[in-house]
Amino acid sequence: MGDEPLYMVGKARAQFGLGQAADTVAILDDLRQRWPDYQSGEAHLLYARALEATARNDEAQAEYRALSEYFVGAEGRVRYGMLLAKMGRQGEAKAWLTEVLRQLRRSPAHVRKAQAEWIAIAEKIVRA
Repeated sequence: MGDEPLYMVGKARAQFGLGQAADTVAILDDLRQRWPDYQSGEAHLLYARALEATARNDEAQAEYRALSEYFVGAEGRVRYGMLLAKMGRQGEAKAWLTEVLRQLRRSPAHVRKAQAEWIAIAEKIVRA
């Protein structure tokens, strides 16, 4: 039971929820080492968030950037822009999020509705 990827992702999610970001990173690093071919957008996003929560911003930035290439939905792309802004890279953050918003505005209404939270966050950063 404890020796499979889905269990480890669940455990990592629980640790992150408890505020144990360093443990989350360790669990997901172990998962990556044991199952190098395992793919999970959810686990990848969690990994990037845990890196950011442990102040490993350069690593988190690389993970968000990679995640933004394939992750369904706007969360990964917006979190990347948020991290750029947090790192003091306002110009890059605004340019990135402006492009994200441009793409989302061309999406069908049901997509925009589902991504409304992330659209609002991106718009707030772009306006700042």
